[in-house]
Amino acid sequence: MMRQQLLHGYVLHQRAYREKSRLVHFFSLESGRIDGVARQHLPPLYQPALLYASGKTSLKTFAKIEQAGSVYTLTGQALFAGFYLNELLVRLLPLEESCPELFATYGWALESLMAFGRQTDAVQAKRELLLILRRFEQVLLDTLGYTPRFDQDADGQLIVSDAHYRYRAGVGFERSATGDTGRVLQSYPPEMSEWSAEHLGLLTRVHRVIIQQLCGDQPLRSRELWQSQNRFVQTSAGEAS
Repeated sequence: MMRQQLLHGYVLHQRAYREKSRLVHFFSLESGRIDGVARQHLPPLYQPALLYASGKTSLKTFAKIEQAGSVYTLTGQALFAGFYLNELLVRLLPLEESCPELFATYGWALESLMAFGRQTDAVQAKRELLLILRRFEQVLLDTLGYTPRFDQDADGQLIVSDAHYRYRAGVGFERSATGDTGRVLQSYPPEMSEWSAEHLGLLTRVHRVIIQQLCGDQPLRSRELWQSQNRFVQTSAGEAS
């Protein structure tokens, strides 16, 4: 039971709930993801916030909600990336389980996305965005207990450098005629600063498979919106040229 427990965190999503109320998904340092009902004005997304939570059930009552700290202003690709991070947390995190490392990584991701929005070099910007997303996904999967093994295949055998592998959800890396080489898997480093373009490609493919498995049949809405926006921008650029 919670009784006026102070929580520090971020609003992930909100929607209308009954008369004059909002159903709020909140990501807190103290209790991880927590759901509640609020009747007052809410801080915008990506704004650090404080609130008090009370209640015996999984749906709490939120009160005395205040903004705290600097606002993270996200635009363009960074804004869609923020939607994606929030949807992952709402869809995949269990209720009321503290995850301080993931909470810290979320704050780091927001700061990094805001800096990314100021990047003018297109190639470097793309790499930075991939680094932010893959790092966040990595910590999320670690938190959920779905960290992939890169040192052995699905049969428990050590990865062979000159073989090719594909990752299968719930199974692991299986030998394949094409796919990621064992050399790339063997060299996968733990430090983000050491990730090469090959490592980013590997993580992108593996994380996508695992996240799709965890989300089930319902696709990520944020990813669909992001893809639609990219198609619109590409079409508009083509018409203008």
